[in-house]
Amino acid sequence: MSDSQHQNCGMAYVLAVDIGTTTIRCHIYDNQTEIVGESSQQLKVIQVQAGCKEIEPDSLWSQFTEVVKDALTDAKLTAADITVMGISTHRASFTLWEKESGKLLNNFITWQDTRSAAYADSVNKSLSYGLVKNGAKFLHLVTRQSRWKMASQLIFSTQHAIIRLGWYFEKYPDIKRRAMAGEILYGAIDTWLVWKLTGGYKHLTDYSNASSSAMFDPFVLDWNWIYFKLLGMPMNILPEIRDTCDDYGCCTADIFGAEIPIGAVVADQQSAMFGQCCFNKGDIKCTMGTGTFMDINIGSLPVPSKTGLYSLVCWKIKDEVVFIAEGNSADTGTAVEWGQKIGLYSHVSETATLARSVSDSNGTYFIPAFSGIQAPVNDDSACCAFIGIKPTTSKQHMVRAMLESFAFRFKQLLNTAEAEIKFPLSDTIRMDGGVGNNEFVVQLLSDLANKNVDLAKNLDATCLGAAFLAGLQAGIWKSKEELKNLRETRKIYHSREVQEEYNKVMQEWERSLKRCKRWNVEK
Repeated sequence: MSDSQHQNCGMAYVLAVDIGTTTIRCHIYDNQTEIVGESSQQLKVIQVQAGCKEIEPDSLWSQFTEVVKDALTDAKLTAADITVMGISTHRASFTLWEKESGKLLNNFITWQDTRSAAYADSVNKSLSYGLVKNGAKFLHLVTRQSRWKMASQLIFSTQHAIIRLGWYFEKYPDIKRRAMAGEILYGAIDTWLVWKLTGGYKHLTDYSNASSSAMFDPFVLDWNWIYFKLLGMPMNILPEIRDTCDDYGCCTADIFGAEIPIGAVVADQQSAMFGQCCFNKGDIKCTMGTGTFMDINIGSLPVPSKTGLYSLVCWKIKDEVVFIAEGNSADTGTAVEWGQKIGLYSHVSETATLARSVSDSNGTYFIPAFSGIQAPVNDDSACCAFIGIKPTTSKQHMVRAMLESFAFRFKQLLNTAEAEIKFPLSDTIRMDGGVGNNEFVVQLLSDLANKNVDLAKNLDATCLGAAFLAGLQAGIWKSKEELKNLRETRKIYHSREVQEEYNKVMQEWERSLKRCKRWNVEK
């Protein structure tokens, strides 16, 4: 069908690409958000040593272009038929390249890379950072401004791009010198893809991605010069920040056969929030995929946290800025894949049945900490473990313990948020991500949270959110109210009366977690 025929029948197509931590996928939606074409590939992650998780940029570029072309073929469309493109990416994985030639200087160092743990620890314990935090405490005491309270409470971790960048510059001082001289550009995956797609013309990011780096001040909506000064790093390497829906240029015609306007760039969890239509203050989303992410819409202002929850920009559209409070557990998907790899089950689809085949975990507890434990524990050196194994422990008990740990970590994050957020939260959690297919986990999450869980029909809410945002920019949809009518529910889970039964189990799990802290420390 030609472009004119598509226009005559009133059909518009949005192409959305989501670069997750383990998967890259492309969906093409019509204006009723029906998927008319799709393609996906497993992302190629490099793990050459302990703690190392990198992505080779040229490999990522090949996979990106392949999934877009395959989705177009699947939809029987050409690039000329696409109205607009939206791009969602996992956050804070970065690379560096030469400004003039575009030559890459390193692989993407991903958010799960923990090689900078010792560097993060040294920064957190440094006299200079102590002075910054104490200064912020004083300013908060005098002004009572939340900006200074938040600055006094930040605990740097390996998930923060600014820490991995500081570690990289310390390891490669010549590259740091060139960066100081203005010869180098920095970019997370979103920035580098836009730069590549536009032929090196645009060096841009959006507010949701910028705010997910620990390089950003959410109170002034700009890069945080204090942290760059603290770590002795240049700011001239950073991209321009734009609205989440904005003009990010066009893919050059030589890539896909025709120019495609880029109408939205957004971070993955923020994109899922938008795709789940969590537009109201107090709305809660849980994404369980590679990691478990709890996100709460906290309205137009960031909320300081003492426990390591992050206040991030969810989206900025013209004058509207919406923030989320986020906590995460990094290794949900990693644990699922590992369990299959060592033979606990032959396929992920078996896990719910295996877990239900026993009445409990027989005193066995699993700590999902291949990349440490995040908020509220905040220990990059924590280890992954099964604890409480005995001669009567079976494979079924171990699988149940693993699945229970995913729900326990979400409950831990939700408890933390409820203690820090001073307004009512929704009585429903909107859920997406691959683990949403596991009924045991979803039901237990509902039970522990004592909230309904609204499982999305389309578990890939991240792609949908990027499409929604790009479609708003292109005028395909006119408002968020229109988008609410397009989101569909697969199933609603209602909480059961098992709180008392599980209180002791979770207490024992938390005791087990303490045994895993400070394990991978340098001797």
